[in-house]
Amino acid sequence: MTQAIKNKNYDGVSESPVLIVGGSLVGLSVSMFLAMHGIQSLVIEKHRGTAIHPRAGYFQLRTIEMLRQAGIEKKVIKAAHALYEPNGGLNAVETLEGREIANYIPDINEGIQDLTPVRRLFMPQQVLEPIIKERAEELGVEFLYSHQVTEFSQNEAGTYLQAEHIETGEKKRFQGNYLVACDGCRSPIRNKLDIKMNGYPVMSQSITVYFRADCSKALRGRNLGVIYVNNEKVRGFFRLEKSGLGGFLVIFTVGDINEPGARNAAENVSNEKAAQYVRDAVGDQSLEVKVEDVHKWEAVCHAAERLQDGKIFLAGDSAHVTAPTGGYGGNTGVQDAHNLAWKLAMVLKGEAGEGLLKSYNDERQPASKQMIEQGYQRYVTRSDPDLGMNNVKEQIPDVHVEFNRYRSNAVIPDKDYIDDGRPDIDPRLSFALPGTRAPHVEILINGKVGSTIDLYGESFVLITSYHGNEWDEVTKQIEKEMNIQISVRLIASPSSKSMYADLPIRKKDNSSPSTFPFSEAYDISPAGAVLVRPDGYVGWRAKSYNKQSKSNMKKALTQILGNN
Repeated sequence: MTQAIKNKNYDGVSESPVLIVGGSLVGLSVSMFLAMHGIQSLVIEKHRGTAIHPRAGYFQLRTIEMLRQAGIEKKVIKAAHALYEPNGGLNAVETLEGREIANYIPDINEGIQDLTPVRRLFMPQQVLEPIIKERAEELGVEFLYSHQVTEFSQNEAGTYLQAEHIETGEKKRFQGNYLVACDGCRSPIRNKLDIKMNGYPVMSQSITVYFRADCSKALRGRNLGVIYVNNEKVRGFFRLEKSGLGGFLVIFTVGDINEPGARNAAENVSNEKAAQYVRDAVGDQSLEVKVEDVHKWEAVCHAAERLQDGKIFLAGDSAHVTAPTGGYGGNTGVQDAHNLAWKLAMVLKGEAGEGLLKSYNDERQPASKQMIEQGYQRYVTRSDPDLGMNNVKEQIPDVHVEFNRYRSNAVIPDKDYIDDGRPDIDPRLSFALPGTRAPHVEILINGKVGSTIDLYGESFVLITSYHGNEWDEVTKQIEKEMNIQISVRLIASPSSKSMYADLPIRKKDNSSPSTFPFSEAYDISPAGAVLVRPDGYVGWRAKSYNKQSKSNMKKALTQILGNN
């Protein structure tokens, strides 16, 4: 096992394998995922601590799978359910008290049980961030708050930056092998690197009103996670606590949409005006409203033209920013973090070449582009159809956005595979196609029902069926020859007492159960195998075993790791 690579301090310069600029949701996630792979990092954040307002409050399936890998899923669920009921819906109303216009999603977890062992959650960012930070600290991550990065540079040896205390002006110097910029949508690092943002024109100058008010009667016991509001006075959406006694209201446009100021809710807004917006959205002009804060922001859907510049990487809002419609922004950022972390870790440990890092941009930049397109689609159709449909892409299902499809040198297509060129794929029909997230299949793990998802996350995994015994010896040889870790997971027959076993699925007609659900889901013969990357994505697949299997697997790994 490779020893962890740690932070150091000498001669007034702190040295870290990875410097992370920005300690919000994505920066925290990068640090936690790196530490899970044995790589320490230093997180530099200009604010005094984690988020104080409930941004990014909808966490999708793939994000929860990653938090499950990090060992914090149960904590996250407990914290989420303390504030919001599970399985809430998304609808649209004229006012909270008034007529329902549309019911977009009756239940955010309806019909996904066959896709994953996890469930979507409504949860405020300021509650999730401390949980991630606590886990990162347990794994040895260091944090430096109240410091603003004032200078940074890079050369062949690494990255360098200077940070200044926001109050005292005290300067500190840092050196790292790599730098990850998680410094927000206005990213000074991205701007200095002259990386352009592409996408759609600005949609509105929006506001978020954080408030306390008794909306329980207007809520009428409905379990609604996101409530879009559309009337002649305000258009936006609510996120309310399950008590109905407070939450936040996002406002995109106000008044007559044809008036010049309709898309500038932020102009001259006051607490009094914000409280009136809440009343207009609830539909109760006598409602007592206490405004806690008003946050002004620009509604845009932009993605960076590239996510890497030498040894510097963009992640989260510095790489892409979208309207909150769809809830894609924070989730996409966490996926950035997860994708990048294992690649940096393998390069820093000497197990992969720097060519592997190129796949971060090749995989995540198209995902960013697809995400902003779908965010814009939902913004226009749900909140501002007057923007027109000329540039609006066709809507694709949320799970297609949540479970991305990758094409890069870290993905080896099947022999004779004809690519359909589509940027997305239905995860129910991916069948372990290289470049897709390895499917969830219920299996027995030590005699208890579990998921194949729980077998991934720490290292490469070669997963095979009980006819694939030859793969174990092949993998041991490759591990030794390439000096990397590959865990073999053999899914034995249902009658076996092995650690991992197929779980028979009884057919609807009550005929004999299918005894090979794993092999069927991964589209291999019982003697085939699938190489799953540390991020849970399929890197290579062999549908059967033959004399060339070892050389083919070694060749695939060499390419994936950027060592060729």
